[in-house]
Amino acid sequence: MRDGLGPGERQTRVIEALEPRSPKLAGMYRTAQEILVTTASPGCESARISTICHCMRELMSGLPAVMSDFAIPRPNPSSASLMKQLPGLLTAHPDADLGLDQDLVPVPRAVARVLASLVSAVTQEEGRNRANTAALVTGESDADHPAIAQWLDAYQFFLSWTHLDRNHEQQRPLPNNEALQAKIRVVEDVIEVRSALFFENLRAIEDLLAEINDFDEESA
Repeated sequence: MRDGLGPGERQTRVIEALEPRSPKLAGMYRTAQEILVTTASPGCESARISTICHCMRELMSGLPAVMSDFAIPRPNPSSASLMKQLPGLLTAHPDADLGLDQDLVPVPRAVARVLASLVSAVTQEEGRNRANTAALVTGESDADHPAIAQWLDAYQFFLSWTHLDRNHEQQRPLPNNEALQAKIRVVEDVIEVRSALFFENLRAIEDLLAEINDFDEESA
């Protein structure tokens, strides 16, 4: 809600672009906007910022899959799932001491395999995230495009204010609405550009089909 009157014109366009593609992501954006125009209850200021930033981070993470021309899927198993295996494996091999002060540390085969898979998954995920961001933001594979840096800066901003053990615990001043809106606009810009490209392509296809139909009717 915007001052109790609903979303503004731009926010409405963004919601309309998101809803057919992903109602969940549209809900994330809508929730962030609704909280943004509210005042936090006393003691809930950090929770308000964290919730807004969480919604925006989830939106940014999900956009490549629904608005990009292509999206590289997450490695399976993921690095997070592989990391969860390590404590159990090390418990099953109590003789393994990864903290030995020597150049070569003996590691059980099962542990070594998971570690190798973990390194591979992390490498793939980092490359995947960069490639997916490039495809979404620029429509190309140029991961060094200046717009990529702006997108990643916004993502890191939302990420750092999502978790209470980061900026919140460091007693940093909470970002004001202007700072939040500046980062949100980065995301809105990309959504509007990608949806505009989609509708331009759709109109081009419709025009082409109309020309083909006219030609068929004239040839009949």
